[in-house]
Amino acid sequence: MTGSSLIPGANMILPVQERVVVAIGWAPNTQQGMEVDASAFLLGENDRVLADDGFVFYGSQKSPDGTVCYQPIPSTKVTSDLRSFTIDLDNMAISIVAIDLCLTIHEGVARGQNFARFQQVFIRVLNPNGFAEVLRFDLPVQGMPETAITLARIYKRQGQWKFRAVGQGFIGGLAPLAKHYGVMITDDAPVVASPPPLPVFTPPKEVAEGRKLILQKQGESLYVKKSRPEGFGEIAIHLQWHRPQKSGLLAGLLTGKGGDLNLGCLCELVNGQKGTIQAFGNQMGHFHEEPYILHLGEDQTETPSHWQKMRINGDQFVKIKRVLLFAFIYNAVPDWTAAQGVATLKIFGHPDIEIPLDQAVTGQMMCAIAHIDMDQEKLKITKETRYFNGHAAMDNAYHWGIRWGILDQNTTRR
Repeated sequence: MTGSSLIPGANMILPVQERVVVAIGWAPNTQQGMEVDASAFLLGENDRVLADDGFVFYGSQKSPDGTVCYQPIPSTKVTSDLRSFTIDLDNMAISIVAIDLCLTIHEGVARGQNFARFQQVFIRVLNPNGFAEVLRFDLPVQGMPETAITLARIYKRQGQWKFRAVGQGFIGGLAPLAKHYGVMITDDAPVVASPPPLPVFTPPKEVAEGRKLILQKQGESLYVKKSRPEGFGEIAIHLQWHRPQKSGLLAGLLTGKGGDLNLGCLCELVNGQKGTIQAFGNQMGHFHEEPYILHLGEDQTETPSHWQKMRINGDQFVKIKRVLLFAFIYNAVPDWTAAQGVATLKIFGHPDIEIPLDQAVTGQMMCAIAHIDMDQEKLKITKETRYFNGHAAMDNAYHWGIRWGILDQNTTRR
C-alpha cells in the first residue's frame, strides 16, 4: 500500500505519532561507484544540535537516549530501501523539536559526482507494525548540483509531529553538513584545489572567509538567488555579542537585565501592513502566518558570548516588501565597541553572511544593521550600520511610518 506522496515544501501531520520507521533509497546505489549515506540530526529550537551526540549516522548509530537509531541494512522487506532510521517520537526529549534526515555523497566534489547523476532519491515514513507506508517524498533530482541534501524534517508543532518534504542542500560533504547543524567533525575527503562554486549565490561584492561572507563596508550589498521554486527556505538571523567580564563601570554597561543588546526588525508586507518584531514588549511575530517573521527570544546563560535569534520564512518572501534588521541597547550607557556585536544571516545551502556592528556613533542606542528586500526574484542584503537615538529616529530615516508611543519611544508602538 502506498502512502501520501508529497512535493518539495509540502508538509502533513504524521498518521503515526508514537514511533515511525524512516526508510531512504536511491538509484544508482553504492555499487555503481558512488558512496552514499544517510544521517539524522536531532535539533533544538535554534535548528542546531544540542550536543555533538545529536548526530546519528554510520559512525554513531544511536542517539544517547535511544530514540533515534540508524540501520545500515533496513528490515523493511523492500529491496529499494538502502538505509533506515527508527524514531521513537513518544519518548523524544522535550528539548528536541525536529529531526532532519539527510543524504550525502562521499567525496562527491572530488569525484565530480552529484545528485543530478541519480535516477531517483526517495524517503518513506512507515508504520513500524508491518512497515506499511504512510507517506513518501520523491526528490526531483534532475539538474541538482548538490552533494549534500536535507531530504526531510520531522518536527513538532502544537503537540503533533509533522513531516516536511525539504529537498535542499549544498555542494559539500558530511563535514560541512554537520557543521551547518552545529556538529564539528573531521571530513576525510581530500582538499580540492578548485571546487565548483555554489551556483545559487551571486554576490557582487563580498569578502570571503572560508564558507563565510563578510559585509565589511556600509552600503555594501550582496544578492541571494532562490535555490528552488518555493523560495529561499528558512532564513535565520543570529545577533551575538560579548559580555565584558570586568569589574567596575565597564561590567555594568552590558550586563544584567536590560543592559544587553536586543535584536529586532521593522517589516513591511506587500499588502501594506507594517510592524515591529522584537522580544521587548513580547512582539514575537509568527513564522507560518503574517508577518512570517518569528523572534526566538534570547540565550539566558551567563556566558561572555550572548545572543538573540529570529527566523524569517523565506518561502513567503513574495509577501514581504522589506525588512530592516536592528539592534538596540536598552536602559544602559551605549557602548557598541565593548559589545563587539555581530549579526549573522544563515540561509540553508549558502555561506553564512556576517555583518559586524562596527562604525559605532558614541551615545546612540539604536543600530540599523541591514536592509533586506526583493530585487527581481533575488534577496538583496545591504549593510547599514547606521546609528540613531531611538526607534522613532530610525523609523523616520527609513520612512517606515510607524507611530511610536510616548511612554518609551524606543520600544513601544501604537
